[in-house]
Amino acid sequence: MIPEAQIAPSSLDSRSAPPATPSSLYRAEFWRLGLMLARQLPYAFSSRLAQWLASGYCRMNPARRQVVVDNLLPPMRGNRAEAERLSRELFHQFALKLVDLWRYESGLPIGNLFSEIGGWDHFLSAQSRNRGVLLLTVHLGNWEFGAPLLTQRGVKLQVITLAEPHAKLTALRQGARARWGVETLAIGDDPFAAVEVIRRLEANNCVALLMDRPPAATAVTGELFGRPFAASIAAAELARASGCALLPVYLPRTERGYAAHILPEICYDRAGLRELRSRVQLTQKILSAFEPNIRQYLNQWYHFVPIWPK
Repeated sequence: MIPEAQIAPSSLDSRSAPPATPSSLYRAEFWRLGLMLARQLPYAFSSRLAQWLASGYCRMNPARRQVVVDNLLPPMRGNRAEAERLSRELFHQFALKLVDLWRYESGLPIGNLFSEIGGWDHFLSAQSRNRGVLLLTVHLGNWEFGAPLLTQRGVKLQVITLAEPHAKLTALRQGARARWGVETLAIGDDPFAAVEVIRRLEANNCVALLMDRPPAATAVTGELFGRPFAASIAAAELARASGCALLPVYLPRTERGYAAHILPEICYDRAGLRELRSRVQLTQKILSAFEPNIRQYLNQWYHFVPIWPK
Protein backbone atom coordinates (compact mmCIF):
# COMPACT_ATOMS: atom_id res chain seq x y z
CA MET A 1 0.00 0.00 0.00
CA ILE A 2 2.27 2.78 1.29
CA PRO A 3 5.86 2.06 0.19
CA GLU A 4 8.73 2.19 2.60
CA ALA A 5 10.51 5.03 0.81
CA GLN A 6 12.98 6.46 3.27
CA ILE A 7 15.20 9.47 3.61
CA ALA A 8 18.62 8.89 5.09
CA PRO A 9 19.22 10.85 8.29
CA SER A 10 21.48 13.83 7.87
CA SER A 11 24.89 13.79 9.51
CA LEU A 12 25.25 16.57 12.06
CA ASP A 13 28.32 17.97 13.72
CA SER A 14 28.27 16.43 17.21
CA ARG A 15 29.58 19.66 18.67
CA SER A 16 26.52 21.61 17.59
CA ALA A 17 23.86 19.01 16.89
CA PRO A 18 20.45 20.69 17.11
CA PRO A 19 17.62 19.09 19.11
CA ALA A 20 16.00 16.51 16.84
CA THR A 21 13.09 15.55 19.09
CA PRO A 22 10.16 17.53 20.54
CA SER A 23 10.64 19.50 23.74
CA SER A 24 10.55 17.55 27.01
CA LEU A 25 7.68 19.86 27.98
CA TYR A 26 5.49 18.12 25.40
CA ARG A 27 4.13 15.49 27.76
CA ALA A 28 0.80 14.59 29.38
CA GLU A 29 1.49 16.29 32.72
CA PHE A 30 2.15 19.71 31.19
CA TRP A 31 -0.66 19.25 28.67
CA ARG A 32 -3.15 18.62 31.50
CA LEU A 33 -1.88 21.74 33.23
CA GLY A 34 -2.50 23.74 30.07
CA LEU A 35 -6.03 22.34 29.79
CA MET A 36 -6.75 23.27 33.40
CA LEU A 37 -5.43 26.82 33.02
CA ALA A 38 -7.41 27.29 29.80
CA ARG A 39 -10.60 26.43 31.66
CA GLN A 40 -9.90 28.62 34.69
CA LEU A 41 -8.07 31.72 33.46
CA PRO A 42 -9.61 34.58 31.47
CA TYR A 43 -8.75 34.27 27.80
CA ALA A 44 -6.92 37.61 27.53
CA PHE A 45 -4.81 36.89 30.62
CA SER A 46 -3.92 33.34 29.56
CA SER A 47 -2.88 34.64 26.12
CA ARG A 48 -0.55 37.25 27.63
CA LEU A 49 0.85 34.72 30.10
CA ALA A 50 1.52 32.21 27.33
CA GLN A 51 3.37 34.79 25.24
CA TRP A 52 5.47 35.82 28.25
CA LEU A 53 6.38 32.18 28.91
CA ALA A 54 7.19 31.68 25.23
CA SER A 55 9.60 34.63 25.33
CA GLY A 56 11.30 33.10 28.36
CA TYR A 57 11.53 29.69 26.72
CA CYS A 58 13.01 31.27 23.61
CA ARG A 59 15.74 33.01 25.65
CA MET A 60 16.52 29.95 27.77
CA ASN A 61 16.66 27.50 24.85
CA PRO A 62 18.94 29.01 22.20
CA ALA A 63 19.45 25.62 20.52
CA ARG A 64 15.71 25.21 19.93
CA ARG A 65 15.42 28.75 18.67
CA GLN A 66 18.34 28.16 16.31
CA VAL A 67 16.45 25.20 14.83
CA VAL A 68 13.51 27.51 14.11
CA VAL A 69 15.80 30.13 12.56
CA ASP A 70 17.47 27.51 10.35
CA ASN A 71 14.07 26.20 9.26
CA LEU A 72 13.03 29.72 8.23
CA LEU A 73 16.17 30.53 6.24
CA PRO A 74 15.17 28.92 2.89
CA PRO A 75 11.80 30.70 2.62
CA MET A 76 13.54 33.89 3.82
CA ARG A 77 16.07 33.43 0.97
CA GLY A 78 18.93 33.18 3.44
CA ASN A 79 18.23 36.47 5.24
CA ARG A 80 19.33 35.51 8.75
CA ALA A 81 18.40 38.81 10.38
CA GLU A 82 14.82 38.48 9.12
CA ALA A 83 14.72 34.82 10.12
CA GLU A 84 15.85 35.77 13.64
CA ARG A 85 13.12 38.40 13.87
CA LEU A 86 10.48 36.06 12.49
CA SER A 87 11.49 33.29 14.89
CA ARG A 88 10.50 35.49 17.84
CA GLU A 89 7.12 36.13 16.24
CA LEU A 90 6.72 32.40 15.63
CA PHE A 91 7.22 31.52 19.30
CA HIS A 92 4.62 34.14 20.28
CA GLN A 93 2.16 32.87 17.68
CA PHE A 94 2.70 29.31 18.86
CA ALA A 95 1.90 30.37 22.41
CA LEU A 96 -1.43 31.82 21.25
CA LYS A 97 -2.09 28.67 19.23
CA LEU A 98 -1.55 26.54 22.34
CA VAL A 99 -3.99 28.61 24.39
CA ASP A 100 -6.64 28.24 21.70
CA LEU A 101 -5.91 24.53 21.28
CA TRP A 102 -6.20 23.93 25.02
CA ARG A 103 -9.55 25.70 25.05
CA TYR A 104 -10.71 23.44 22.24
CA GLU A 105 -9.40 20.24 23.83
CA SER A 106 -10.84 21.14 27.24
CA GLY A 107 -14.30 21.41 25.69
CA LEU A 108 -14.76 25.18 25.84
CA PRO A 109 -16.67 26.87 23.00
CA ILE A 110 -14.37 28.19 20.28
CA GLY A 111 -16.84 29.42 17.67
CA ASN A 112 -15.91 33.03 18.42
CA LEU A 113 -12.30 32.32 17.39
CA PHE A 114 -13.20 31.85 13.71
CA SER A 115 -13.53 34.72 11.27
CA GLU A 116 -14.18 33.04 7.93
CA ILE A 117 -14.17 29.88 5.89
CA GLY A 118 -13.24 30.12 2.23
CA GLY A 119 -13.56 27.52 -0.50
CA TRP A 120 -16.45 25.58 1.03
CA ASP A 121 -17.77 25.05 -2.49
CA HIS A 122 -14.60 23.05 -3.25
CA PHE A 123 -15.45 20.71 -0.39
CA LEU A 124 -19.09 20.26 -1.40
CA SER A 125 -18.09 19.55 -4.99
CA ALA A 126 -15.55 16.92 -3.91
CA GLN A 127 -17.95 15.31 -1.46
CA SER A 128 -20.70 15.04 -4.07
CA ARG A 129 -18.70 12.49 -6.11
CA ASN A 130 -18.94 9.90 -3.29
CA ARG A 131 -15.31 8.80 -3.51
CA GLY A 132 -14.21 10.17 -0.16
CA VAL A 133 -12.38 13.40 0.64
CA LEU A 134 -8.78 13.49 1.83
CA LEU A 135 -8.05 16.84 3.46
CA LEU A 136 -4.35 17.65 3.22
CA THR A 137 -2.62 20.15 5.44
CA VAL A 138 0.78 21.13 6.84
CA HIS A 139 1.99 22.36 10.22
CA LEU A 140 0.66 25.85 9.46
CA GLY A 141 -1.63 27.81 11.77
CA ASN A 142 -3.97 25.76 13.95
CA TRP A 143 -4.59 22.72 11.76
CA GLU A 144 -6.55 20.88 14.48
CA PHE A 145 -9.32 23.49 14.21
CA GLY A 146 -10.49 22.06 10.91
CA ALA A 147 -12.19 19.30 12.90
CA PRO A 148 -14.75 21.41 14.81
CA LEU A 149 -15.49 23.46 11.70
CA LEU A 150 -16.48 20.30 9.85
CA THR A 151 -18.36 18.62 12.69
CA GLN A 152 -20.43 21.79 13.18
CA ARG A 153 -21.45 21.39 9.53
CA GLY A 154 -22.43 17.77 9.97
CA VAL A 155 -19.28 16.29 8.43
CA LYS A 156 -17.78 13.30 10.22
CA LEU A 157 -13.98 13.48 10.24
CA GLN A 158 -11.24 10.95 10.82
CA VAL A 159 -7.75 12.29 11.52
CA ILE A 160 -4.62 10.32 10.60
CA THR A 161 -1.92 10.80 13.23
CA LEU A 162 1.27 9.31 14.53
CA ALA A 163 1.66 8.41 18.17
CA GLU A 164 2.68 11.29 20.43
CA PRO A 165 6.06 11.09 22.23
CA HIS A 166 4.33 9.53 25.26
CA ALA A 167 1.43 7.05 25.39
CA LYS A 168 -0.46 9.06 28.01
CA LEU A 169 -0.33 12.15 25.80
CA THR A 170 -1.56 10.14 22.81
CA ALA A 171 -4.57 8.91 24.81
CA LEU A 172 -5.24 12.38 26.21
CA ARG A 173 -5.34 14.02 22.80
CA GLN A 174 -7.35 11.24 21.19
CA GLY A 175 -9.93 11.59 23.96
CA ALA A 176 -10.15 15.34 23.40
CA ARG A 177 -10.83 14.84 19.69
CA ALA A 178 -13.43 12.18 20.44
CA ARG A 179 -15.41 14.62 22.59
CA TRP A 180 -15.82 16.74 19.46
CA GLY A 181 -16.89 13.69 17.44
CA VAL A 182 -13.53 13.36 15.69
CA GLU A 183 -12.01 9.89 15.32
CA THR A 184 -8.25 9.39 15.43
CA LEU A 185 -6.68 6.86 13.07
CA ALA A 186 -3.17 6.11 14.33
CA ILE A 187 -1.30 4.40 11.49
CA GLY A 188 2.26 4.82 12.72
CA ASP A 189 4.92 3.16 10.59
CA ASP A 190 2.73 0.16 9.68
CA PRO A 191 1.91 0.37 5.94
CA PHE A 192 -0.92 -2.19 6.29
CA ALA A 193 -2.84 0.16 8.59
CA ALA A 194 -3.65 2.15 5.44
CA VAL A 195 -6.25 -0.50 4.55
CA GLU A 196 -8.60 0.94 7.17
CA VAL A 197 -8.09 4.46 5.84
CA ILE A 198 -8.88 3.29 2.30
CA ARG A 199 -12.05 1.62 3.55
CA ARG A 200 -13.17 4.89 5.16
CA LEU A 201 -12.52 6.86 1.98
CA GLU A 202 -14.36 4.34 -0.18
CA ALA A 203 -17.35 4.83 2.15
CA ASN A 204 -17.22 8.57 1.25
CA ASN A 205 -15.86 9.63 4.61
CA CYS A 206 -13.65 12.65 5.19
CA VAL A 207 -10.09 11.98 6.37
CA ALA A 208 -7.38 14.50 7.32
CA LEU A 209 -3.64 14.00 6.75
CA LEU A 210 -0.55 16.09 7.47
CA MET A 211 1.87 16.28 4.55
CA ASP A 212 5.04 17.51 6.28
CA ARG A 213 7.27 15.75 8.83
CA PRO A 214 6.17 12.26 7.71
CA PRO A 215 7.48 9.01 9.20
CA ALA A 216 10.31 7.43 7.24
CA ALA A 217 8.03 4.70 5.85
CA THR A 218 5.94 7.24 3.91
CA ALA A 219 8.55 9.93 3.19
CA VAL A 220 9.79 10.94 -0.25
CA THR A 221 11.98 13.86 -1.18
CA GLY A 222 10.23 16.77 -2.85
CA GLU A 223 11.17 20.41 -3.19
CA LEU A 224 10.00 23.38 -1.14
CA PHE A 225 11.41 26.90 -1.43
CA GLY A 226 14.06 25.52 -3.76
CA ARG A 227 15.37 23.01 -1.22
CA PRO A 228 14.92 19.23 -0.81
CA PHE A 229 12.07 18.60 1.61
CA ALA A 230 10.56 15.42 3.06
CA ALA A 231 6.86 15.05 2.27
CA SER A 232 4.37 12.25 2.77
CA ILE A 233 3.60 10.08 -0.25
CA ALA A 234 0.62 8.65 1.68
CA ALA A 235 -1.83 11.03 -0.03
CA ALA A 236 -0.80 9.78 -3.47
CA GLU A 237 -0.97 6.16 -2.29
CA LEU A 238 -4.47 6.67 -0.89
CA ALA A 239 -5.56 8.41 -4.09
CA ARG A 240 -4.29 5.47 -6.14
CA ALA A 241 -6.11 2.97 -3.94
CA SER A 242 -9.43 4.78 -3.45
CA GLY A 243 -9.80 7.49 -6.11
CA CYS A 244 -10.52 10.01 -3.36
CA ALA A 245 -10.59 13.77 -3.82
CA LEU A 246 -7.47 15.63 -2.62
CA LEU A 247 -8.20 18.99 -0.99
CA PRO A 248 -5.41 21.16 0.50
CA VAL A 249 -6.55 23.18 3.54
CA TYR A 250 -4.88 25.55 5.99
CA LEU A 251 -6.08 27.58 9.00
CA PRO A 252 -3.91 30.59 9.90
CA ARG A 253 -4.61 32.99 12.73
CA THR A 254 -5.39 36.51 11.49
CA GLU A 255 -6.20 39.78 13.24
CA ARG A 256 -9.90 38.88 13.04
CA GLY A 257 -9.55 35.26 14.13
CA TYR A 258 -8.84 31.96 12.43
CA ALA A 259 -9.50 31.86 8.70
CA ALA A 260 -10.09 28.44 7.17
CA HIS A 261 -9.03 28.12 3.54
CA ILE A 262 -10.01 25.17 1.34
CA LEU A 263 -7.95 25.29 -1.85
CA PRO A 264 -9.05 23.93 -5.24
CA GLU A 265 -8.93 20.17 -5.60
CA ILE A 266 -5.63 18.63 -6.69
CA CYS A 267 -6.42 16.70 -9.88
CA TYR A 268 -4.65 13.49 -10.87
CA ASP A 269 -4.80 10.57 -13.29
CA ARG A 270 -5.61 7.57 -11.12
CA ALA A 271 -4.42 5.01 -13.66
CA GLY A 272 -1.09 6.80 -13.93
CA LEU A 273 -0.51 6.49 -10.19
CA ARG A 274 0.47 2.86 -10.69
CA GLU A 275 3.95 4.26 -11.35
CA LEU A 276 5.97 5.37 -8.33
CA ARG A 277 7.29 8.33 -10.30
CA SER A 278 3.73 9.60 -10.84
CA ARG A 279 2.97 9.29 -7.14
CA VAL A 280 6.09 11.28 -6.29
CA GLN A 281 5.08 13.91 -8.86
CA LEU A 282 1.61 14.15 -7.31
CA THR A 283 3.21 14.59 -3.89
CA GLN A 284 5.27 17.46 -5.30
CA LYS A 285 2.14 19.00 -6.83
CA ILE A 286 0.48 19.00 -3.41
CA LEU A 287 3.57 20.46 -1.76
CA SER A 288 3.77 23.24 -4.35
CA ALA A 289 0.13 24.18 -3.69
CA PHE A 290 1.04 25.03 -0.10
CA GLU A 291 4.24 27.01 -0.79
CA PRO A 292 2.69 30.49 -1.29
CA ASN A 293 0.47 30.04 1.77
CA ILE A 294 3.38 28.97 3.94
CA ARG A 295 5.36 32.00 2.74
CA GLN A 296 2.44 34.29 3.61
CA TYR A 297 2.19 32.93 7.16
CA LEU A 298 5.78 31.98 7.93
CA ASN A 299 5.40 33.11 11.53
CA GLN A 300 2.86 30.29 11.94
CA TRP A 301 4.82 27.50 10.24
CA TYR A 302 5.52 25.46 13.34
CA HIS A 303 8.59 23.24 13.07
CA PHE A 304 10.77 22.94 16.17
CA VAL A 305 12.95 20.12 14.86
CA PRO A 306 15.21 20.33 11.77
CA ILE A 307 13.31 19.92 8.50
CA TRP A 308 15.99 20.53 5.84
CA PRO A 309 18.50 17.80 4.91
CA LYS A 310 22.10 18.78 5.57
